[in-house]
Amino acid sequence: MKLAGIYVLTAGLFLAILVSLGTQSKTVGKLSGILLLIVGILGTSLYGYGYYKLSDNLFYAVMRTLFSVFCMFLGRNEISAISAVPELKTPLMQCLIYFTHLTALYLTASAVIASLGSRLIRTLRMSLSRKKELHLIYGTNDESVQFGREVLQKDNAMAVFVDAGKETAFDDAVFKMGSLLISAPDAKDPNAAFLKKIGVKPGKRRLHVYCLHASASANLGYAEKMRKALESAGVDPDQTSLTALLESEALGSSLQNTAQKYGFGSVIALERHELVSRLAMKECPPYKTMTFDENGKAKEDFEALVVGFGQTGQEMLRSLIENGQFFGSEFRAIVIDENYEHRAGYFFEHHPGIRDHYAIRFVAENARSMDVYKNVMRSIRHLNYCVVCTGNEKANEEIAAELSSHFRYQGIDAPVLECTSKGIRIRSIKDGNVAYTGVMDAEILCNDKIDRLAMIINHSYHKNEGRTAKEDWEKCDYFSRASCRASADYADAFLYAAGTTREEVLKNGWDPSPELIGNLSQTEHLRWCAFHYAMGYDTMPEDVFRNRGEQYLREVKETGKSSVRIAKDTAARFHACLIPWEELDKLSEREQAYTGKYTDYKIMDEQNVRALSSLVKEAR
Repeated sequence: MKLAGIYVLTAGLFLAILVSLGTQSKTVGKLSGILLLIVGILGTSLYGYGYYKLSDNLFYAVMRTLFSVFCMFLGRNEISAISAVPELKTPLMQCLIYFTHLTALYLTASAVIASLGSRLIRTLRMSLSRKKELHLIYGTNDESVQFGREVLQKDNAMAVFVDAGKETAFDDAVFKMGSLLISAPDAKDPNAAFLKKIGVKPGKRRLHVYCLHASASANLGYAEKMRKALESAGVDPDQTSLTALLESEALGSSLQNTAQKYGFGSVIALERHELVSRLAMKECPPYKTMTFDENGKAKEDFEALVVGFGQTGQEMLRSLIENGQFFGSEFRAIVIDENYEHRAGYFFEHHPGIRDHYAIRFVAENARSMDVYKNVMRSIRHLNYCVVCTGNEKANEEIAAELSSHFRYQGIDAPVLECTSKGIRIRSIKDGNVAYTGVMDAEILCNDKIDRLAMIINHSYHKNEGRTAKEDWEKCDYFSRASCRASADYADAFLYAAGTTREEVLKNGWDPSPELIGNLSQTEHLRWCAFHYAMGYDTMPEDVFRNRGEQYLREVKETGKSSVRIAKDTAARFHACLIPWEELDKLSEREQAYTGKYTDYKIMDEQNVRALSSLVKEAR
């Protein structure tokens, strides 16, 4: 029994030493480096002096000194070789010699044990987390590491980083936060064997992949490699999700699972500038700058000022249009950029609906010029939102400070946002405080919660077709999912306009008056139109609608059915519902003339509003 106790205690202590040495900090590592230098100097001095005294051959003395110093670190001593030197026989020198050897041996042993301890911890972490959802983050940088910390706050979550280099400056940070950083070849070029190593198998463990590398093309390449690895391993798409920073959000559709091609169960593709604009809408939502009556009708127009019309400025304008739509209000914006004509070509070519349907005034001036303050700033009497995104962080700060001071003098209380690719700063006009938020936000990048809510919205369109919400979601294409996510994301705006909160809905239920439902339904239609215009859609021309209706009739006559959706032309990006609310009933009648069925498009908007109660319960 005593022997068994010795074995158990010794094994436990040795394991504790392995683990403790495996978690050495960078500070301990630096001290070990200094100690290594000191030991090297002492060993060279002691053995060098000894061989100098014992040999007249300089080359021999140098080689023996070098050999003896290396032997110290291998646990072998050459003390006997210099024991005949009188100066080295004193008690003090003997202590110094043995101290030097013991320290050298400790440094070697600690390096070996630290390596073993580190590997043991990594193995233990991976083994103990097998039942947790795995969040795999490709690309290691300050932003992604901070995102990883946020992910680990989730229940039942384990984070693993994959990096292209053998070692990175983030090894220690990742290790301390309880995560793993893997740079093995099969992690960078994933295959079925790697998935098995990290515990991802058919029917077991959910895998969330985040491609957050600084290179958008590298992110796309890794996402495609992971897609193929998951397919070859036979992993159910429902087990997987992907969030990737890509050159275009349209690339996300090629990575989503369809009946024709294997893909991730859920995909959110974002351009970095879009990520910034989404962060701005989350941290400073436009609806909070508005006031509403008791029936959810806006009391004033929504007016925005955008300084700078590069890629970030363009994305901010898109997001403001999408999120600044309220019944009873008109959207207006002023965009100031002295070079906007040289920057806006692509934007308006691919967003004709924005050009034709919203009151946007462009000013080709420097935002700090006298003409701008004389002809533009003085004319602003009401403002809801101000965005500064010149592409230069210092210029942003200076312009935002000047605008904040000017607005304060004018009695205008509008948030002023400085936007860069790294994050946003929000300036308060009232107290002058500035709040900063980094761009990698877990609530935006993690798609599990927003997908649950979007699934409810999507199912409201198909609830009479005999399928479950999950089945409807699986049939939903990439664009339609994005549309449902945008609708679900607007839930708090509806509640705010209605004068209530999530907590009140959970406590007292959601029983809005007919007038409130009607007004919020019109807000939903305005939001839906803005989303489609922002995604490049435009109102369907009369001749296109007529041609699609005639095609529908021909197919029904020839085959008994038709796959033509008359009101929506996905390829040409036309939609017949992109019209004022008052004209929707007439559209339903025109479509009925071809199909024989009456589709109430107003009811669709109303259904999204009535789904608020379900959204709030699901979001708990």
